[in-house]
Amino acid sequence: MPLEKPEPLAGRLWQRRIRLLTLPHPFTVLQAAARRPLSYQEIDMAFFTLSATPATAKREGYFTSTTMALMSHLGERRTVEAKSVDGLKPLILSFGRDTALQHPGKSFKIMITVNRGSRKPRGFDAAYDSEELGTSEWLETTIADPVPHEGTPGVASWGARYTPFRMDAAEPREVSLTEAERLSEDGHLGFKGWAAEVAASLETIGAPAAALGNETRDTLVSRYRAHQHPALAAAVLIAASLADQLAA
Repeated sequence: MPLEKPEPLAGRLWQRRIRLLTLPHPFTVLQAAARRPLSYQEIDMAFFTLSATPATAKREGYFTSTTMALMSHLGERRTVEAKSVDGLKPLILSFGRDTALQHPGKSFKIMITVNRGSRKPRGFDAAYDSEELGTSEWLETTIADPVPHEGTPGVASWGARYTPFRMDAAEPREVSLTEAERLSEDGHLGFKGWAAEVAASLETIGAPAAALGNETRDTLVSRYRAHQHPALAAAVLIAASLADQLAA
């Protein structure tokens, strides 16, 4: 059997050089990996420590100042893990609800610490600074100079999702959220207290509290968010009710 003629050395070297030139450069591979978006499974969990710090806020004109007891906290701290800002917010709200149940009536702000070795999720700083994570849902904000309305006291605190509505020189309006409301975005202690104060104003004027039902919830929420004084809201409702009766 005849032996194959060996390939010249120069030819083998050229072929090897061609193969090397066609292989992707290591830096090119790294660039491609950097451009490729990470999958959900490839993002590491970030660990956070939540603490409830006693705090109150006061609004003067367009400015709000917050006073915090930074060296103390309510209850135990809690360590949670999340991959995203959206995944972190429910954990914060759950921690706040549990803290509020253990310390009823306390005003506090939730502080978040990123544990050592963890990387903050994208958008964390912006969400934390803008309070989109719900860290101030239990922070009571009082008005420095409540404005009275036609002989009735002004509003001392408009409340929030989990803090009560309160008139000046009075106790917070006694309302409560059901379990479903407490866990729902529709549950709002401040709005519910304001609506109860409007109903009380209607009764004081001598109008039936049923007049409150003539307005849709969305309209009432808009009045509340616009910080319409309960006595003024009651007068507007009575006027609207009379107009409807005349038009009928």
